[in-house]
Amino acid sequence: MSEPTSKLSLRSQEWIQTALFQLMEKKEYSRISITEIADTAGLARQTFYRNFQDKDEILLKYLAGLMREMWKDFHEKPILDEEMFITLFRNWKQNVPLSLINNIFNRDRKIRQIIFRSVSDYVDELFMSEPSEKKGSKPDKYRLYAQKSFASIIHMMLIEWTLQEFNLSSEEMGALVNDLTASMREFLQSPPLM
Repeated sequence: MSEPTSKLSLRSQEWIQTALFQLMEKKEYSRISITEIADTAGLARQTFYRNFQDKDEILLKYLAGLMREMWKDFHEKPILDEEMFITLFRNWKQNVPLSLINNIFNRDRKIRQIIFRSVSDYVDELFMSEPSEKKGSKPDKYRLYAQKSFASIIHMMLIEWTLQEFNLSSEEMGALVNDLTASMREFLQSPPLM
């Protein structure tokens, strides 16, 4: 009796993700092809495309899961604070695969773009607009820019901290980001103006 399709699909996705990270240990992310990923995973290209649109989707899915996992304890917490940032930096240092860190050190722009997108997507989830807020209103536009600025600071600090070989403690990084984003968080956590 064969396994259900969803289990096969999940297994294929795991093999594809593992293959990508194995290849990233030896090669820049931007230079890895779909064929190389499929071959390394022991799967056909068609299987790859049944599971992922492109290799960016693999990495984005992994990073989105990592972001959720890093901040899972704070999902219900109404206020973003220093403790949340400390947890983010601690978890980043402990959980980011070495192959991803190597690609950050190689200054692969595509890696940075995907990391930013994962941070930005997560920040967007944290600060979902109120349904009553009028789309296109000035406050709505300001919130969008504030969210993207907030995500940019977190992204830049994660990347720079990685490039500096984690020279500051998670506590120092959390305090720094907490201070740098104070006015943005205050704005984003306040009720929208009408």
